[in-house]
Amino acid sequence: MNIALFKALGIIDCCVFKRIDADHYETVYAEHEWIDLLLPQARQEKSFTSPCDNPFLDDFLMQAEEFWEYADYGKIESGIWNEKINDHELKLNAYATMDNGDFYLVIDNVVDLFRQRQKTLQSARELLLSNDKIVAQQEYIHQRLDELLNQSSTLKNIQQPITEVIEKTEVGVAILSPNLQPISQNPALYSVFDTQLAPAETEPYQLILQLFEKQYPEFERVISTGSRWSGELFWLQPPGNGKWLKLAIYPVKTDFQQITHWIFIVNDISQVKHLLQNNEKLTHYDALTDIPNRQYFWMQLEQSVNNAMPFYLLYLDIKNFKRINEIHGHSRGDQIIKELIERITPHVSAGDMLARIGGGEFAIIRQKTVTEQQCIDLGHILIETATQPFYLPNGAHCEIGLNIGAASFPRDADDAETLMKFADLAVFNAKKAAKSSVQFYSQKLKDASQRIIELENALQNAITNHEFELFLQPMLDLTNGTIRKAEALLRWNRLDGEKIGPDEFIPIAEQTGLIVPIGKWVISKACEMISTLNHRGHNCKLSVNLSPRQISDRHLLDFIRTSIENNHIQPDQLELELTEGVLVDNYDKVQFLLTEVRKLGISVSIDDFGTGYSSLSYLKKLPIDHIKIDRSFIQDLVNDENDKAIILAIIAMAHSLKLNVIAEGVETELQRNFLQLNHCNLAQGYLFSRPLPFAQFCDYLTTTTNQTLIDQSALGPK
Repeated sequence: MNIALFKALGIIDCCVFKRIDADHYETVYAEHEWIDLLLPQARQEKSFTSPCDNPFLDDFLMQAEEFWEYADYGKIESGIWNEKINDHELKLNAYATMDNGDFYLVIDNVVDLFRQRQKTLQSARELLLSNDKIVAQQEYIHQRLDELLNQSSTLKNIQQPITEVIEKTEVGVAILSPNLQPISQNPALYSVFDTQLAPAETEPYQLILQLFEKQYPEFERVISTGSRWSGELFWLQPPGNGKWLKLAIYPVKTDFQQITHWIFIVNDISQVKHLLQNNEKLTHYDALTDIPNRQYFWMQLEQSVNNAMPFYLLYLDIKNFKRINEIHGHSRGDQIIKELIERITPHVSAGDMLARIGGGEFAIIRQKTVTEQQCIDLGHILIETATQPFYLPNGAHCEIGLNIGAASFPRDADDAETLMKFADLAVFNAKKAAKSSVQFYSQKLKDASQRIIELENALQNAITNHEFELFLQPMLDLTNGTIRKAEALLRWNRLDGEKIGPDEFIPIAEQTGLIVPIGKWVISKACEMISTLNHRGHNCKLSVNLSPRQISDRHLLDFIRTSIENNHIQPDQLELELTEGVLVDNYDKVQFLLTEVRKLGISVSIDDFGTGYSSLSYLKKLPIDHIKIDRSFIQDLVNDENDKAIILAIIAMAHSLKLNVIAEGVETELQRNFLQLNHCNLAQGYLFSRPLPFAQFCDYLTTTTNQTLIDQSALGPK
């Protein structure tokens, strides 16, 4: 064996032995003193015998014998093991190989290399941890600018405060107009791109937009939908140097979700990337989860496309991951991601690739020939796996969900970038649903996405265009037939004559945040209606639905109080309705809000009760007045004994807690009679009335009141 070859390869700190037979090895090269600690006779006697009283090495030699017996070429390695002999620390790696029909054992002391790698890894880890600081810094700058930009519609009034925020920071910041034209770029941004403060041929913001559009299929979707985004860009700096940049994009919006500004925040992370690229594993694998990273994923995706064999691409997105980080902190968020990958990995088939391609985003390339249904089945398994509770060190637990988008090669696209773009579109649509779901890309999906975008844009102007209307559906007291209150239900009549159902536009409003200004309009309008009813001599409470997004609005309580005062009504004439899901997901915020509104005198009702959430314990903790039995239990109660039992149990439990019970979806006299017989307090449904425009509701209220008086008069004095 050519010893010069070892030196040429950089394997200098090693010893080489030639196998004579199964028990004897001849020393070929052993110039380092550490071998005397491991094999004392190797240098003096120019040989050693097996076994050599070193358990790890003896075990490897047994494997080497089997390798030499059956293999024709190649090598096998022992892996690094530790030896501590007479206060000397060795880190050794042995491998068995062959050359020209002879068998060789090489033992390499890798302690210096190991220390160097550990030092590199530690530096990389420290820089990776500093990424959290970068994210926190970006978030702070975003929040500060967001506050300033929302303070005034006139940029002139806030130019000085904005300048103070961005001029002194070392982070590159660009503030752009809604159509992506520059408003302000700080000196640090010019420094990132190594340009002078004087305008260059290509401004920094233009370079950012060009790099983002070229390197990410999400560009079009992020800009068109006004979404937040963060990721890494690579800039090939002339004449040939490269820089890695971490970019965070934040849209600044009004309450009606109209974009007023874009904030671009840029950090130079080239040093992190340099250290990562010096370690092959860190280059291609995510440091947190130890699965392939975005860079490796794209390499594999391109390779899969080049192979020209059909495959599926699944895009996984953790629901509300930003909220998890905000509530529990980034370290807890990292723990949840690690545990999620540990749960998911066993379900990913051998030969498929699972990769982390973003903070809370993952992708699976299904290499084997599988059907669409098998991909759907896998998606449902992963969703079910993710919905199991994650327990935190303090004993608390949190729940997450997964949305999954999927696209097929070559059916949907025949290149990697378009395929990824379609999978991104599919997961974006999956996120519109309230529950976790699997969405496949299709032309129908693309059309639906365009429809959603169109409705989002139309919703922004619906209030100012007076396109919304409140319908009222009465709730009757089952003991005497009087109308005690009514539920306010939102309807959208577009200017072009199209009527959009709440099942279609409410989820869009909730997803985009438009539900907050729309919800305020509903509250204000309901208070106006109560005032009008009072002037007409009707004493009727109105119940208004609150969405999860509204619960998080810190201005909601003040707005409710102001609306009541401006319309000169009593607080007990207004009622708030929340679903069970809101109780579970936002318990702390709900508890605070309900406590405060109850102090005002506003009553509270829980809607859709019994639909599967484990919120029974909250009924005794929260200030609640009524629970509404979900219509799904009412529909078949006459014929379904289980529904009867559930309804009876709900009524008994509610009354024991001194809560009133409302049944919704009542459509037949048999249903009414059953509920009345079993002491349900109120009922709502088509048997009594459909939701009515305000004028018709007033007429219905007058007619029903008069009829009740006639009926009571006919009965005579009690």
